[in-house]
Order: sequence, then structure tokens, then C-alpha cells
Amino acid sequence: MFGATFGIVAQGLEIFRKSMDIRNKNVLNANNPDYAQEEPVINSFAPAGIVLEDIRRAQSFYYMSLRNQKLSLVSALDTTMRGNSRIEDLFQEFTQGLGGSEYISMFFSSYQNLMKEPTNEGAKGELKNSARSLLSYLKDRRRDLDRALDSIDYDMRQYVDRVNNLTKKIANINQEILIAHAQTYARGKDYKNLLDERDKYLRELSDYININVQEDEIGRVRVETSKGFVLVEERYSWNLRYDGGSNKIYWVSKDNADVDITNLIEGGRIRGLLEFSSDLRNYTSQLEGLARKLISEVKLPLNAQTTNSWYWFRNVNDPNAPLGLSGIITFNIGNSTLTLNYTSTDSLNNIITAINTDPAINQYFTANLVNNPDGTHTMLINPQNPNYTIEDSNGLIHRSEPLFVGTGINDIDLNPNLNTYIQNLEYEKADEFNDFSRGWWDGAKSLYANLVNHLASRQWDLKKKHEIESSLLKSIDAKVQELQGVSIDEEFIELMKLQRSYEAIAMVVNRLDEMLKATLNMV
Repeated sequence: MFGATFGIVAQGLEIFRKSMDIRNKNVLNANNPDYAQEEPVINSFAPAGIVLEDIRRAQSFYYMSLRNQKLSLVSALDTTMRGNSRIEDLFQEFTQGLGGSEYISMFFSSYQNLMKEPTNEGAKGELKNSARSLLSYLKDRRRDLDRALDSIDYDMRQYVDRVNNLTKKIANINQEILIAHAQTYARGKDYKNLLDERDKYLRELSDYININVQEDEIGRVRVETSKGFVLVEERYSWNLRYDGGSNKIYWVSKDNADVDITNLIEGGRIRGLLEFSSDLRNYTSQLEGLARKLISEVKLPLNAQTTNSWYWFRNVNDPNAPLGLSGIITFNIGNSTLTLNYTSTDSLNNIITAINTDPAINQYFTANLVNNPDGTHTMLINPQNPNYTIEDSNGLIHRSEPLFVGTGINDIDLNPNLNTYIQNLEYEKADEFNDFSRGWWDGAKSLYANLVNHLASRQWDLKKKHEIESSLLKSIDAKVQELQGVSIDEEFIELMKLQRSYEAIAMVVNRLDEMLKATLNMV
């Protein structure tokens, strides 16, 4: 009889001790955001005493998944915003100092000063210096943007590796949960530490990429991207692969086939880097457009001893489209002249063809289509004799040479003959070129202003979205903590109850011990 009683009492002591351990663990993890409160469920099991029937885990999987989805969105916005903030610092219009708009203004001001005083040596030096400063600024900004792109490549590889590492860990925990469930089924299914660890990995995974999660009845999870590409199922995991050359993310199937999911990733740091990469390429393209515009438009008026190139000063996007204006081109050959009429329906290529096929003109002049770096087109006419001249009734053909050469920012430079050119300007054309420079200046300022304004508006939009979504995330996270977080006061009350129960049973052990001793003494 004493043996059975001692067994029941010992079992009760063990159950209450384990229950206190669970409560103590709750208190220790009160500030752990990935910890779900646990509650021991103790029931009487007549006639054999009490049993630890279950260890109930207070968790709302729905709210946890909702929290993780919002976390993915906030992480994406935060990553893109921080990247754009770095680019803001490169363009000093946002802070202090000399920005691109000032360099553009200094250059065109010096150009106009030279056109007003084409013999002024100081104005010639000022033009060269301001042109070099502008080119230096453009090249520096391009290098800065390229370095930012390189950093994206490094970060992306780190993020993808971390995702692959996390999916492997979650798959391993799925396997451990299966084993632990079988081993502890009769003891309250006590493997909640694995579930807490699983939740921690799921939250971290959501920080890198948006996921959907399904939980089975024992706690294993199936993890997919929001567009259905499986990352974890039972004890198996799938990898992602990043291709830096194409800036694409691939999902790797079990037969090692790559599936491009770049545009299917909707959240997390990976999405944020993809968005920032797209922004960077946009900024780079706009900066590149400014350099190409300078190469394509800015020219100097030169005399007959310096150049034999006559340019059409109205760049067109489509050389086969109607020009929209009528005029007369006059070719001066010694004491005689030849004329070519063009109408509003004629294209630039029509004029080039007319010059090259007119037997009276083509023996003295050759016309060619020039493809400018900025994607526009113009016409270049070369006389056989440098003394031949050309006039256009609309004032659009002039003997000149470009001030800048190259195809873009990487190779843009001052014309290698610039020193010769500025010493041999065509003074009579200076006023006309001064007028042209106003249009060039406005175009360059507009391109640069578009870049700066786009960057500023993009950053403002990101900050507003981040502010709103962060507030929602805090609200959802507070709800998660309310549902599964630990109440210190409640835990201490429960601990006191368990302590008293434990002490009461311990007193029973003492009395049984006394009764056993008394019985033995009677023998």
C-alpha cells in the first residue's frame, strides 16, 4: 500500500516541479519576441493521482504570419530607402556645397562669356576650366553610382545565402519536431522549444523574403514564396540563386533547373535591393543622358582655316520624320551659288539624299547622317574646298566642331583640338552660337533637374510608405505579444499556487515517512 501511495505522490511532485519549470521559463523569456507563453495542463487521473496532460502553447499562427508578411514589406521599404539615402548624399543639392546644377551653370556661363568676347583670353581659359570641372563632376558621380551597384551585388549574395541557410534550418526543425512529437506524446508533447526556434527562423526569413507559411497538426511548416515557389516542405528545402550579371534571382528546382522569380519576390531585403538596383540604373541612365546631350549638342563656331565641317543645328529623333519647317539651303561656290529647297514634309534623310543625288551639288558637297550619342541625329556637310560656304534660310547650318567628344560618361572628354578651336573662332557667328547655348543650357538643366527631382520624390515616397507600414507592423506586433506574450504578474501568481501545491504534497511525503517508520517499529 505504501509503495503505491509513494508512487502517486512522487508522480505529483514531478508534475508540479515540471510545471514550475515551465512557468519559470515563461518569466525568463518575457522579453523574447519569438517566445510563445506555455501553460501546463494538469488533470486528475483517478485512481492514480494527477497527470500532465498537455503543455498548451499560447500562439496565434494567423497573427504571427500577418506580422511576418508586414515585416517583409517594411524590410523592403527600409532597404530601398537606406540605399536611396546614400545616393542623396552624393548629389549635394540635398545638403551643402557645389552640386551638378552649379557646375552646369558655370560651364554655360563661361561659354556665353566667350561668345560675347571671343578674343578674351581669360574667357577662353574660363571655358576650358569650367568644362573640365563639369566633366570631373559627372565622372565622379558615375563612379559613385557604380560603386553603389557593386555593393548591391555583395549584399544580395549575402542575403540569398542567408535565406538558403534559414530554409535548411527550418527543414531540419521539421524533422526534429516529428521525432520529438513521437517521443513526448505521452508527456504533454513537450517540444515547444523547437516551435519557438522555428518561429524565430520564420521571422528572420520574412525579413529577407516574403513568405507564406502553413502549419500541420504537430507544428511542422510548409514555406513558400508569396507566388507559390516552395522553400521548405517536411524535411526538404529548396535553394535560391543570384546571378549578378543579370541581377536576377532564381529558384532552383530539385532537378537543378533555374526559374526566374525576380519579379515575383514581393517583400524582404531582397526585394528592397532589387528596387534600389532599379533606382540606381535609372539615376545612372539619366546622368548618362546628360553627358550624351552635351556631346551631341555643344559646338563652337570656327573659321575656314580650322574646319571643313558644317552641321545641321537641329537634332532630330527620327531622321525619316518630317522636319515641320520649310527653307532654302544656299551653297556658295566661288562667285556662283546653288540652292536646294526643302519643305515641312521633308525629313533630314530627304535633304541628305537630295544633296548627294543632285549632280549640280554633289560634285562640290557631300552630306552624311550623324548618329549622336544621345540617340538623336543630325546632318554633316563637307565641301570639297574649304572656301565653299553654306547658308540656311532658317539659320540651322554652321561651320563648327563639337566641344566634347565620346559616347557617354565613361569616355566623355574635351575635344583634343579645343585649344586650337578657341583660338580660331568665327567671330561673326558668336552671337548666333550664344543664342544656341541658351537652348543647350535649358536642356542640360532640365535633364539634371529631372534626375534630382526624381531622387527626391522617390525618397519622399519611400519614407511616407515606410512610416505608415512601420506603424501597422508595430500594431500587429503588439497584438501578437498580447496573444502569446508573457504576463509577469500572472506567472508569479501561478508559480505561487504551484509552490503551495508542491509543498502540500511534500508534507504528505513526510507524514507517509513517519507512518512507515511507526509501522516498522511496531513489528
